[in-house]
Order: sequence, then C-alpha cells, then structure tokens
Amino acid sequence: MDSKPGRKTHLKKYLSHNGKWQFFPVVNVNGRPKPELVVIDGKPRRGTGGTFYLDWREDGKRRTRPVGTSPREALDAWQLHSGILSGEIEPPEEEAPAASTSTTIRAAVESYLAEVKATKGDATWRAYSADLAWFQKVSKKHYVDQLGRSDAMKLFAAGRDENLNQKTINKRVIVMLQAMRRAGATIQLHKGDWPRTIDKRVEIYEREELTRFFKACNPEERLIFQVFLCSGFRSREVSCLTWEDVDWKAGTLSVRPKPEFGFTPKSYEERTVPIPSALLESLRARWKKHQNSTLIFPTPPHPKRKNYGGDKPDAHLLELGKEIAYRAELNCKRCKTQQGKCSDGPYCQKFYLHKWRHTFATQMLQSGIDIKTLQTLLGHKNIATTEKYLKSLRLDDLRHKVEASTLAAML
Repeated sequence: MDSKPGRKTHLKKYLSHNGKWQFFPVVNVNGRPKPELVVIDGKPRRGTGGTFYLDWREDGKRRTRPVGTSPREALDAWQLHSGILSGEIEPPEEEAPAASTSTTIRAAVESYLAEVKATKGDATWRAYSADLAWFQKVSKKHYVDQLGRSDAMKLFAAGRDENLNQKTINKRVIVMLQAMRRAGATIQLHKGDWPRTIDKRVEIYEREELTRFFKACNPEERLIFQVFLCSGFRSREVSCLTWEDVDWKAGTLSVRPKPEFGFTPKSYEERTVPIPSALLESLRARWKKHQNSTLIFPTPPHPKRKNYGGDKPDAHLLELGKEIAYRAELNCKRCKTQQGKCSDGPYCQKFYLHKWRHTFATQMLQSGIDIKTLQTLLGHKNIATTEKYLKSLRLDDLRHKVEASTLAAML
C-alpha cells in the first residue's frame, strides 16, 4: 500500500433502519469521526447495533473492511488506517484480521479492566491497569487476533531489558494472558517458557531499626506505625481504620468494608486482630481528643491548601514512613529513585509499608503462634502465602544451632 497525501479513510456503519439494512456515514467533527453518531435522513443520530466499516480508495478501486461493533474499536481502526495511508504509521507486520469479530487490543484492555473494577478491589484494578499499560507500550500490534506465543516471549525479554524483578515480569505476562484470552486470543505457551524465579528471604525491620525509628517520631507518628507493627494491617487497612473498628473490651482491631471511603478488604475477607494492651491505651488516649472524627488517622490539614485534609483516609503514610526513616538517619544511602538519591532525602527503598506486615508475621511466629492462626490474622486466602514466613523462622533457628555447634567452637 503506497502512502500518498490526500488519501482519506472514511468510517461508516451498516445497520437496520425502517426494516432495511444499509450503510450510513459516521458524523465527523473537525475531520475526526464520532462513531457513536451516524447521519440518518440528514440528521445525526445514535445508531445502536450494526457493524462499523472502513471505506477508502486504493489502486483506483473503492475498498471496505469491517472493523467491529463498538465505537472504541471503530475509532482505533480508523486512526490506525489513516496513519498508515498518510505514512505516519508503519504498516503492521501481520495483516489486520478482516473478520467483523476482530477486536483491538485497546478495546480488549478496557473491557477487561471494567470487569476487574466491578469484581476486584481498587488496588488490584490499579495494578492491572499499570501491567496492561506496560504491555501495550511494549507490543506493537493492534488486534487481539494477531497475538501469539512470540508476544509473551517478547514481554519476558522486555522486562529483563528493563531490569525488572522476574516475579514482576511473570505477573505482568499472566495479567496480559488473562485479558487477551478473555477477548479471544489463542496464546499457547510451551512447557519451560516461564522463567524461574528466586524466592527472596522475607525482609523485616530489626529491633535496632525500630528503636531508632520510633525515637525519631512525634507521638502521633509513633502511634500510626505502632498500629502497623502490632496489627499486621496493610496500608489501606490502617488508613481506613475507624473508631468503630476498635473493640475496647476485647482489645482488638477489625478490618471491615468502608463503602464511604471506597475500601473493600482484600479477598473480601473481614478479620479481627488482638493488639497489646499498651497500644490499646494509646488509642484510647487519642480517642478522647479525636472522638469527633470517624477515622483514627484522618488526613492532616495542609498549611497552605484550605480544602486539603479532613475526615478522609491518609494516602501519604508511605511518604511519612520514609521521612521518619530519613530523620532517624536509617537510609541505606545506596539506592536511587526517580526523586533522587536516598542519601539526600526520604527516598530509601529499604523502608516500605508492607515490611511492617512482614515484621508482624515473623514476630508472631517467633512468639509461638501457629501457622493456621497467623493465616487468619493476616487474612490470607491461601496458606501457601503464609508459609513463606516459616522459611525465615527456620533460617533463624538454624543460625542459632550453627552458633551452638561444635564446628563454631573450633574457630
């Protein structure tokens, strides 16, 4: 197909009107089609049902091609074909599927994410959105029917080129496969295609780090991170805690849905965790001063932004934790982020909120809590997820045995 200026692609729709199937032009605004509107009897109308077609001239002949039934698919196809005709876009290596059932990758992603948003939590939706945005950036194809095993292998290679963790790469490929297979793609991987991953030892905050960290906190900061440490709660579970989640008599904190804050527990499982009496008393002292607030830790007011803060979940607890670690001179001073070097500010990757959860789980096992009870406290759906903490416990136990061994006595 040669690329000549002036050649245009038109969009039309084949649908039934007054009992007769016929083509109708799609409304154009400033040279760009609006697929949701078609011109019927000289007036723009919303056309329901039917199939969109591209219409253009090539080699002196008029050509048409079906491009799906949704406005999103139709607009994607028009943009791609117009770009190819003008020479702005290289033609795809594989010819686009000609069947009317062909689906664009962008439309398939949007459809899949809509299902995720309806059935999963916000955190899952955000993570899947990022994974599929990366997939679309790496992939140069436009239609679901074009995808195959080579595209999955391309993602594995791209992830390694970007120095991503292998588990992260594998997860992104899994999300891509779920979304594209749901849209009709036939992608069959061979045995051995999946790169192996290394199970890292669970990272926890050591006692000396915790001592220095809490010493650098003010009273409110200390209470926030004591809740993280003694409950094993995830970030949103802490930020969405309300006073109703505290059982003063039983000495527990609960994780429950908070529709008013758009919060749903992971795996839709509510749970209750007992906390030390000292932490309960600290919460009681805070309640006496802040009982008019729904949340235990609402977003603090901003000195310059009048509408900032109020009775809303604090979304900046990660930044707060890094700030305290920097204040306590706990940064590793080796890592570098988009914000800068961790030696120069609160950017250290060594400090993250899920590490408090790891510390809680490890300490509970070391205190004699059995694995099934820990699974309940953490809200894990699968006990295999909880068992990763046993490895750290066994390594610690082995280290003590090595130190007490006759081999160590020879040194």
